[in-house]
Amino acid sequence: MSDILFIAANARFSHVAFALKTLRANLPPEIHDRSEILEFTIQNDPVEAAYEILSRNPKIIGISVYLWSIGFARQLVEILKRTHPEITIFVGGPEIAAPESRQNDPLFTLSDHVIVGEGEEVVAALCARKLETGIEMRPEVDKAIDSKIIYAPRIDVTTLRLPYDEYTDEDIAHRILYVETSRGCPYRCAFCLSSQDKPLRYFPLDALFEAFTKLIARGARSFKFLDRTLNASLKRALQILDFFMPWKEQLSLHFEMVPHEIPDALLEAMAKYPPGAIQIEFGVQTLTQDVADRIHRQLDAERLLQNLAIMREKTGVHIHADLIAGLPGESFDQFAEGFRRLYQSGVQEIQLGILKRLKSSPLDLKAEEWGLVFSELPPYEILQTPTMSFRELTEFKRFAKFYDTLVNNANFPLTIRRICEPDFFTRFHALTQWIYTRTISTQGISQTRWVILLFEYMTEIAKISPQEAAITIIQDYLRSRKEDIPPVLKPWLPEDFRISECKRASHGSAAHIRQEKHRLME
Repeated sequence: MSDILFIAANARFSHVAFALKTLRANLPPEIHDRSEILEFTIQNDPVEAAYEILSRNPKIIGISVYLWSIGFARQLVEILKRTHPEITIFVGGPEIAAPESRQNDPLFTLSDHVIVGEGEEVVAALCARKLETGIEMRPEVDKAIDSKIIYAPRIDVTTLRLPYDEYTDEDIAHRILYVETSRGCPYRCAFCLSSQDKPLRYFPLDALFEAFTKLIARGARSFKFLDRTLNASLKRALQILDFFMPWKEQLSLHFEMVPHEIPDALLEAMAKYPPGAIQIEFGVQTLTQDVADRIHRQLDAERLLQNLAIMREKTGVHIHADLIAGLPGESFDQFAEGFRRLYQSGVQEIQLGILKRLKSSPLDLKAEEWGLVFSELPPYEILQTPTMSFRELTEFKRFAKFYDTLVNNANFPLTIRRICEPDFFTRFHALTQWIYTRTISTQGISQTRWVILLFEYMTEIAKISPQEAAITIIQDYLRSRKEDIPPVLKPWLPEDFRISECKRASHGSAAHIRQEKHRLME
């Protein structure tokens, strides 16, 4: 039984609702043990989730709401409030940024409180009041919780209790561990809510390092940093990398960075780590200058690409770069040219996203003026712009899905390279449109089905000889730890073909194999 339940629906099991960890960690000690975190995925049935929640007999339920989970959260609140109206329900999270625009949404009308902003202090105060503990809070916090819509005062992060003891053994063994060393963002990109969160606020490193040491001792091996950019402070970045150095052979570290400023000292520190131990996510988003100017994003394309090339040359960092389609003013051809330039820089992964409407972001406020048409359904993706048609954006989404499957996940690297070089974007675009016409799907295609599709495309569309196509595909297929030869390839392989000679890259961890397959794309 738990008086307070914190609830989230994650996109997949491997993700962790980090916000709930921080909320629970910052409850008053007197009521901390009267609380519990329950995490579901968006694939769960909200009715079954409600049953599990109500079996705890809670008095207070807090629900974290994101773009991907708003539908689940809406159904959950309706079920809970209509069956148990006496339970206090509050909602919060990034999707609650503009509650005034959702006055008719059941998620807001049925909830007792809607929390906007960082919730640690107001949630603690709300729970303490509802449970009649008599615990006193800061006057401005105590006053804020009198309203249905609670605008949380900005938090001094140095006063927060760190949430890392909230990670369970199951979290550590099976899930991504999120950590944060700062809050806020130094940039002002129009499409992002973080552009309104200034200034940067830093957590004390000594306390963080003590918490990280405990996590490592408990078996943690992968840390994903939520900081908007690692290189906002060179001194702190170097301290963080120096801290993890004793475990460099065991750990995987994931950071976000901006690519315009990468000091030599940072490159030197990263070069001390083994290949693949550090993954850097660079938010490139666009390489079209006038588009970057419109959305208030710093861009020096030549310098950016040069820095990515330098990092590839001097370190073993695995580079993951983001591009967004549908930004205001960017055409399909301009996006394609940006992709080509980024692809030629040699980054291992390009994450292709489509613009989403974040309520109350600067871009949201200009959407009508700029002629941007968004879906009214979550996750509020762009449908068309004055410079990119619905057809082009739909084709791009297929491109992005297949790129993630075939290139980012390093399936069939030799095959894709053979089909798509030298003009990768044009040829991969043609391949993806052809695949879609044959499958009418962008997901759920088995490895065996991919073999058949790729062999047919190579031989019938790309006019590659069946013998060369079979040899190329079988090398990729066997590197994915397969032990058989697909029937479609058998007639075209040499009589003396040996499986063992194609499996040299199939030893070691999955991460090692993926690194090796990415190398084959170069």
